[in-house]
Amino acid sequence: MSNENHDIENPLVSQLVGLLDHTLEESPEQFGTQHWHSLLWNLHNVRPEDWDAQPAPESRTIRDIVKHIGIVFLGYENHVFGDGTRAWDDPAIDGVLPGDSPAEMISWLRETHARFRNSIARLTDSQLTELCPWGDPWTYQRIIEVVIQHPVYHIGEINYARAILQSNNDWAHMDLGRESGE
Repeated sequence: MSNENHDIENPLVSQLVGLLDHTLEESPEQFGTQHWHSLLWNLHNVRPEDWDAQPAPESRTIRDIVKHIGIVFLGYENHVFGDGTRAWDDPAIDGVLPGDSPAEMISWLRETHARFRNSIARLTDSQLTELCPWGDPWTYQRIIEVVIQHPVYHIGEINYARAILQSNNDWAHMDLGRESGE
């Protein structure tokens, strides 16, 4: 079955996959000037030195938050769709850790997202209401909703940390113009 046929036959799954995708990345081409809510867009102007800086004593760094988001994608993918053996603090993908540079972290984050996304995309609409092998009586749809909501919370946290570290709340231009290098 082609992906297009699967999407047509499973519109609810397709909508959930779309929502998950939008938490990761919204392009200016898709959303015009209202594309600044996604995770990758909010990482777009995080300076290299901001990734490991603490905006307040004992606070999480942006790297910590990004790593946490990716680990959650991996953990839910394994515990809901896989064999359930992955440790919840394991960031490795096939034995490879995220890397140190922002580019390596973002590449790793994209892969963690893709793994969870691809597992969702294989579901059918009728499976969404089934209980998943989770431990608690949660449906696939509820687990997916939780994982969609999770990065949204942290996107705000990243934006706030970046604003503190850069002494710039970025609201004056709502992140517009970044695509032109401003």
